[in-house]
Amino acid sequence: MQLTEQFHIPDQYHEDCDRLTQLVRKHSQRLLEEEYWSDSHVKGIGRHSGTAYTYIRDDQYDCFENVDEYLYSRFKRCVYQRITSTLLSHNDEHQAFRFVVETVPEQKIEGVGWGELRNHLFREDSSYVEWGILESVVEQLNNYFDMHGRFPECYTELVSCPEPNGTLPYSADAGDYQIHKLSDKDGKIVFTMNAPDSLDTDSYHDWTNHDIEFSHHSRFAELSRRGEVGAPTLHKSEHGYTLDLPVSVPEIETETADDRVLSVDLGVKKQVTAVVIDDTEGQVAPPQFINHKSKQKLFRLATEADGINDRLGNLRRNGKSHTDRFAHLYNEYHHLRQKEKRLREQIQHDAANQLVWMAAKHDCGTIVFESLGQIEAPDASGSLARSISTWARGSLLDKTEYKAELVDIETDMVNPWGTSRHCPRCGDRGKTVKAPDDHTKCRHGGHFYCPNCEYECDRDVVGAVTVGRKHLSQSTMEEAAPVAYTETGTHASFPSSGIDARSTGVQSTAELQDEASGRQTRLTQDCSTACRGESDTGGLQHNQGSNTDRQLSSGSVRQCVLASTPDSG
Repeated sequence: MQLTEQFHIPDQYHEDCDRLTQLVRKHSQRLLEEEYWSDSHVKGIGRHSGTAYTYIRDDQYDCFENVDEYLYSRFKRCVYQRITSTLLSHNDEHQAFRFVVETVPEQKIEGVGWGELRNHLFREDSSYVEWGILESVVEQLNNYFDMHGRFPECYTELVSCPEPNGTLPYSADAGDYQIHKLSDKDGKIVFTMNAPDSLDTDSYHDWTNHDIEFSHHSRFAELSRRGEVGAPTLHKSEHGYTLDLPVSVPEIETETADDRVLSVDLGVKKQVTAVVIDDTEGQVAPPQFINHKSKQKLFRLATEADGINDRLGNLRRNGKSHTDRFAHLYNEYHHLRQKEKRLREQIQHDAANQLVWMAAKHDCGTIVFESLGQIEAPDASGSLARSISTWARGSLLDKTEYKAELVDIETDMVNPWGTSRHCPRCGDRGKTVKAPDDHTKCRHGGHFYCPNCEYECDRDVVGAVTVGRKHLSQSTMEEAAPVAYTETGTHASFPSSGIDARSTGVQSTAELQDEASGRQTRLTQDCSTACRGESDTGGLQHNQGSNTDRQLSSGSVRQCVLASTPDSG
């Protein structure tokens, strides 16, 4: 696992950093446009087995043949690394692009097209494509089809050449005559940065070493003692220039119980219902509901975008796709889709953070979901159904999986068949009904009633409990053992609007001090998890930073991970 400490470069060195990053941006952009922004290179870098920068270094193309300024060979390597990292970031999207254009006919991808993609995606001989990436590529293809009436010939026609921002990765700066150096002096980190004195350098005499000293928190010293410090990255940030210093630390060992799980039911009205189930004790905590306050805004954005898309279709059918009106509506449509995408991503991160927090709080060894691709479609249509199925079937599960892995919690999936129709108390088949006071059978009813033992409860809670039963029993629904169910879960209601708010992340007192000085420790993938010892409020809980460290051993790597992750918003 890799954590990253950020150090902010003092203002007096910003002009030197400006010249350094301008050279990176200039030559990265030039080489991408001249040679490397093509499908063959995006695909080729994914197959390259050596160090990333050697893909360009060993190429026949002479990247700096007509360059006049003097550049260190190590600096050129860093430019190569910057280009290859850009190409690598598009490798999965390129694979998804090929999958889509080879699967569906050349037309706008809607209901039928999504069905074909789903059928091919879950075939045994199909290559793996992450659902979130597939969704993004389909959206780009639909936008391209709206503008041109056809699919692009290649991925690099769909996506224009990126514009690198000047970020300088020092990971390729290895061996003798390095242009950077890290050392420790009197408890401070010293970063030696070799930067040009101007943008027109004639020789190495026009490059100067700058020694920059950083004070660091005791938490970083603890991490560096337990892990391995990697090569830094220089980039521009809201604080000016920032040096990211990665530290690889051992995997976290979390005290969990193999026979205790956090059982999760994904729904529509209640986005997530989670119940802690123990193989011997049954249900050990009241059910928790996650219902993000921004859900309605998400659906509203999707509905507005669909309405504009219908108007675009009418203009196109009437031969007015070249008009200013069409261009204006298209820009508005694209803007709404981007807002919808960002909001959906935020909701997914918040929900995943909360699930991992609940699992860690109750010592759960596994978070159990309904099987990906087998979740019953909601009784909804249009943008509502699409938005729900998107986050429920893919990205939320992926985010929860990688966040849980950081704290040594497993994830699993079970076939959801019958999970909302079998009684958690007696095991007999019950029925979904309209309401607690109306036991009329209703397929999409929100309440569960068991005629055998007269037990009744919220349908989603029953679904969550029985998902856990199936996982623990490793059997079919009829054979799964009943569990002891706490009465506190009966007729559970949604949390109030005050509680139903976005998770605020976890911050320790030390981290608040770090933020005041412009320094923070963050997970490399910006993953936020919560820790034990916080109030049990239900819904998307507000994590109180003052309680963050109380139940964690002093100086542990686990403390550094759980107490230092920033808010994902």
